[in-house]
Amino acid sequence: MSVTILQHSDQLVATIAKQPVSTFGTYYTKEVALFIARHLNKAHGWAASLYLRTIAKGIGCTTRTVRNSLRRLEAIGFFKTEFRKHAQIANWNLASVYRIGSALLALFRTPSTKRPAKSSTSFKQKQSNKDHAPVSSSVDKSAMFDHKRVTKTPEEWEASQKASQEHNRSALQKLIAMMKG
Repeated sequence: MSVTILQHSDQLVATIAKQPVSTFGTYYTKEVALFIARHLNKAHGWAASLYLRTIAKGIGCTTRTVRNSLRRLEAIGFFKTEFRKHAQIANWNLASVYRIGSALLALFRTPSTKRPAKSSTSFKQKQSNKDHAPVSSSVDKSAMFDHKRVTKTPEEWEASQKASQEHNRSALQKLIAMMKG
């Protein structure tokens, strides 16, 4: 049997389904394992949050049978159960969290790191991007700064402003003349 990387909950369901009932002890224990495996979420760290009555209703048995099956599944290391209670109300049980156990996880090869390894092509692409500098970086940054405007005296600023206003007036008059004629 080849060991594969665990990537989807369907892999867990298929693996559990292939196991003989003798692995679990009873038929219902296997059904509970299948039901939980169908609800495990990779994004939540291979966990599922389910009520006992939801599992019992989904399988067609009592909550007592589910509870006994969960004890067997924890004993053989297929799942770990985290029972949750309400913070303020003592007799109010929240949905339990079921996580993948060590025995079930051992059937799959899990990568040691969550990030994929860097490929040599992405490294080569980064190197080639360094060779081709973007157009904006080739422009001299000091060329954008106009030293003549900074060193103008107040009189020069007023003269420049009046010249600009005169230019705008003449352009407006030309536009009006074009519109009339």
